[in-house]
Amino acid sequence: MLKIIAGKYRGKNIETKKSKDIRPTSGKARGAVFNILSHGIFSGEENSPIIDKVVADLFCGTGALGLEAISRGADSVIFVDQSKDSLEIARKNAMNLKEEDNCYFVRSDSTSLPKARQVCSLVFLDPPYNSGLATTALKSLDVQGWLAQDAVAVVELAHKEVFAAPPNYTAFDERKYGNSKVVFLRYVRENLPV
Repeated sequence: MLKIIAGKYRGKNIETKKSKDIRPTSGKARGAVFNILSHGIFSGEENSPIIDKVVADLFCGTGALGLEAISRGADSVIFVDQSKDSLEIARKNAMNLKEEDNCYFVRSDSTSLPKARQVCSLVFLDPPYNSGLATTALKSLDVQGWLAQDAVAVVELAHKEVFAAPPNYTAFDERKYGNSKVVFLRYVRENLPV
């Protein structure tokens, strides 16, 4: 069973389900990602892409990344997955933390998102490894208006998976953890609609 690593729910369990379709981000990788998002260029509450912000967790699986963000001060999280089972697990995990009022669940293909109802400052993308879906999902986030200017996108991929950031995204960090790598992107779009 996974656990929340830090914040107000530190040590709380995150329920998982044995499934070939769900591959939760390891605790080590989650901890490292959130350390990067909480320190360095993001140190201080005014620079945080998490604290009091709206976060999206695409290809959410168990919801571990979004729940970690809630634990660390996110205002709300939008969980997106096309799998009904994944959304049920994420919803159950949010309910176990008594955070269901701050969590929204969207059953959708993450590569073909609906129009945004809120803009996000941070988005996690954890598509199936070697699927090539990350780039298409990032394009959909852009086209459908999901991201605030200067939002951060965190993309988890297979260790050797080839990835190219689409227009309006710039990679600023990349880390490798076991069989995976995590790419950090900044979203900057000229002539962003107001």
